[in-house]
Amino acid sequence: MSESTAKDYFQFNTKSLEDYNRSLEKNASIVRLNECFLEEKTNELEKIDPMCEELYWLTFARLNELALLCAGNYADNMEFTSVGDFLVNPRLILVHVKNRNQPVIKERHTKLTEQFQDVAPKKIGVISWLRDETTLEIKEKPLLPYLNEALKNSGYVSQRYLDSADRRLKKIADAVGFFASLNFVDSYNFHVRLQNTPESEKEFIKSNLCKFDTNSFDDLGFDFYQLLRNANYQSLFLK
Repeated sequence: MSESTAKDYFQFNTKSLEDYNRSLEKNASIVRLNECFLEEKTNELEKIDPMCEELYWLTFARLNELALLCAGNYADNMEFTSVGDFLVNPRLILVHVKNRNQPVIKERHTKLTEQFQDVAPKKIGVISWLRDETTLEIKEKPLLPYLNEALKNSGYVSQRYLDSADRRLKKIADAVGFFASLNFVDSYNFHVRLQNTPESEKEFIKSNLCKFDTNSFDDLGFDFYQLLRNANYQSLFLK
């Protein structure tokens, strides 16, 4: 690749990352964010050449921020299934069946015993068949663990940021455990029950909400644009 061609490609790459960041900013609102959108943005980002490593990983961290924001909002609104999809429920599991060439895609929110209930007349028979005739392959991890692992393996992101992301992941999991233990079923039920709760207990309950904001997302964006214009800029989010 000639010097001029390499320069053109570098400029194209930085422009792609800049455009991508602008698209994130246009959608950095809890009313627009959901797992499907964030998965699409993950796939889109991974198609961009990471030749501008520092810009790329600042961008990746911004995507992670929006995923944390979305999952935290789900937890605060008692949408436990949606939180589970972000944290623990793989996006794609393949069921490999003996003597079949093609695997079967597991239905994400269906138990295996229900999906394959036709293989035997009784549930115990289905369980035995699944144990003896199938193996599971996690093809795509849940989105937040996937993003978190990528950031940790990048070699570019600071430990300070990684620790911050880990704390918020734990906060989300703790919020789900806490509110589920109190049998809150949705945000309406939460607010109605809170009205009849003593003030001191009410404050304790509310302290378990995530209440995430876009501050880190905005700070990462500031560093991205500074670095875009000045290659010597030192970001606290990078090593």
